[in-house]
Amino acid sequence: MRYRKGAPLTSDTPFSRLMGDILIAFAALLCWPLSRLLYDIKIEKMWTGSNPRLPARAILVSNHCMPLDPVFHGLAVFPRRTYYTLLEETCEAPVLGSLVRLLGGIPLPRNSGRLKDIEEAVSHGLSTRGLVHFYPEGECFLGNQKIFPFKAGACYFAIRSGVPVVPIVTILKRRHGRKSQRIQVTVRMLAPAAPPPASENPNTTLIRSIQFSKHIHDLMQAEIEREGGDPSLYRGPMPRIRGVND
Repeated sequence: MRYRKGAPLTSDTPFSRLMGDILIAFAALLCWPLSRLLYDIKIEKMWTGSNPRLPARAILVSNHCMPLDPVFHGLAVFPRRTYYTLLEETCEAPVLGSLVRLLGGIPLPRNSGRLKDIEEAVSHGLSTRGLVHFYPEGECFLGNQKIFPFKAGACYFAIRSGVPVVPIVTILKRRHGRKSQRIQVTVRMLAPAAPPPASENPNTTLIRSIQFSKHIHDLMQAEIEREGGDPSLYRGPMPRIRGVND
């Protein structure tokens, strides 16, 4: 189950699906009360209509400002399950690598020659769980409420697959005034955004991906500012951990 460089990016067997389902259900039961206790977490969906559910197939994108973001965003879509992308090095780590793979982790190889493998893994995720999650900032910026520029990969795959992007915004505030060290977390799902059409010209598709990515970024930043996310909480990039994200 542990990933090694050059191996398939998804591991999908009846046993891994069963174990993954058990782990996700257990994590949800345990993490929801803990998240409420520690962060007074609120999960909100900002769209209505005749079908207010998540789309059957979608790319999810989030800002990444806390180490527990994968937990919060998993709770936001539960009982749906999502595949999620992460550093290749994390999937290679002993024990942790096997765990994140069972939970749906898709490693992102640094080798640009494996772009087709990544696209096939995303396609597999959309055809099975229906959801694939990206952190397009590329890493965790602790406490950050000024979203860093997005890499265009998530929107590129949305365009190529013809599926909407669902922005999930993590908004941070101090719980008891400006000097408090306690943080209140709001996870807000914005309305699905339809991608522009793919083009037969790869360069045109790439340009559209960059433009669409900036549009999604701006929507998410506007939501943080509208809700009053606290920029003073920023503590810089999350330190690298040897064998996990170095």
